Amino acid sequence: MVGRNDPCPCGSGLKYKKCCERVVTIRSAEQVREERELKAKTKLLQDLIHWFKKRFSGETEKNWSRKFKEDLNLTLDQPIPRHFAFAYQFWLLFDAPCLDGLRPVEAWVERRGRPTDQELLAELCRVHLDCYEVKEKKEGTFVLYSLSDEGNYTVSQMEGVSPGMLLVTRLSRLGNRHELFGPYTSFGVEMRGEIEVYLKNRSRDGELNREFWQQNGLQILGWMMQRAREMDQLEKMAASADAAREVASAAEEVNTPAFAPEKKDPLPQLPVLSSDEAGMPEVVEQQLDQFQNRYVSQLQPKTQDLYLDSLHLFREYIAFHFGRHFTWSELKEEVFSHFFGVWYVDQGVGGPIRSKIFLNTMKHLFRWLRDEAICDRYPAFARVYTDLIRDLPRSFEARKWLWENGVAQESDEPSLAAKGTYMLTISSAGASLDTGETWIPIQLNTRSWPPTWLENRFWVRGTIHLQRDESLITEVEAVYPFFQLKQVEVVS
Repeated sequence: MVGRNDPCPCGSGLKYKKCCERVVTIRSAEQVREERELKAKTKLLQDLIHWFKKRFSGETEKNWSRKFKEDLNLTLDQPIPRHFAFAYQFWLLFDAPCLDGLRPVEAWVERRGRPTDQELLAELCRVHLDCYEVKEKKEGTFVLYSLSDEGNYTVSQMEGVSPGMLLVTRLSRLGNRHELFGPYTSFGVEMRGEIEVYLKNRSRDGELNREFWQQNGLQILGWMMQRAREMDQLEKMAASADAAREVASAAEEVNTPAFAPEKKDPLPQLPVLSSDEAGMPEVVEQQLDQFQNRYVSQLQPKTQDLYLDSLHLFREYIAFHFGRHFTWSELKEEVFSHFFGVWYVDQGVGGPIRSKIFLNTMKHLFRWLRDEAICDRYPAFARVYTDLIRDLPRSFEARKWLWENGVAQESDEPSLAAKGTYMLTISSAGASLDTGETWIPIQLNTRSWPPTWLENRFWVRGTIHLQRDESLITEVEAVYPFFQLKQVEVVS
């Protein structure tokens, strides 16, 4: 932990208490508030779903299911496809007046009447389908412009989305920002002009207000999706899907799963030196020995052992990735991300507690190197440490959870097996994987997924089986904390 009189990790040269301490305190308070609100909102959503299921069935469900399929141009005599299941559920809860002319969320809130929940309940009632323009990207967030109320909303950054695109989704306030609430559908910049003309013609008075979107939002989304399918840009994706189906059909004939070529690993990599090239500069070895003698030796014996294990890993990393010509200046932010977020996970020696000890060993090492005027890599280290002290232990916990709840047995259904590293996100809407070309829904038992992990992302290395109706994770080799990808440059 940074002392109040220590130099600020931001590199300004000021003391921490006169620079970033207040900002960090405010951000920490905001994070605690957001986690508390997210946990409470998730619990309310689960209560709403449970309440609604008891009151919605039979002929009523059949009629609204048909309307959903009609609006989205789906086959009427077939069940709603599984990858539309979450979209159907959120549309019923927050947009369809399917309970005595009221939206289920409104009917549920009227009957609930708990004063302590009023603010969150009112927020849930404000959730509705809308169309947003992605205005700008800054500091890991997007600013979305609502076509209904003309307001600007800040949300967390999403993969595959860029300024100029249009999103059809729902937003809900979370602390001082907003979050995507449920599934979203994005449309490229090239469709924007055509969509704007369609909306203008569809709206009689030119007003794209909330009531308009509640009444017509699903039909508009259906038209946009249909039009997108006709665009040349999506023909390649359609061709890829056709090819996958052909492979699955071929697999069916021989009754074995087909394997796609292994996906290129998106995680940053560093070249590994041979045993002849590997080694540590003598001066760096001496500096690490000094750290052990002057700092580590003052700790309790058990703590000393854990610190020495961490230093052994650090020596191994430097020796086999940088070699005898290593200098401290080569430890840039992206190198620290690779060291902690990828290489350390791949060693198979970490865990939720051990990873914290490992990170804190490195924190004390780089603070000592700075205080001894040997080098000042602490600012670059601190920028990575701030996120990974939370996310790295959580990735080990997520791996255990996936093994217990997420790994499915290979089914007899023909499938296309794909091995690689994928981005996993789990939200209140369900679980999905980024394959590099598109997001696909994954069948997971998300009920036991810790609420504080919702909206977190992880890199998962393993095998997925793409099937006609659903996709499964059948093997998990490793789970890595999410970070923005930067390729590591090594100066020879």
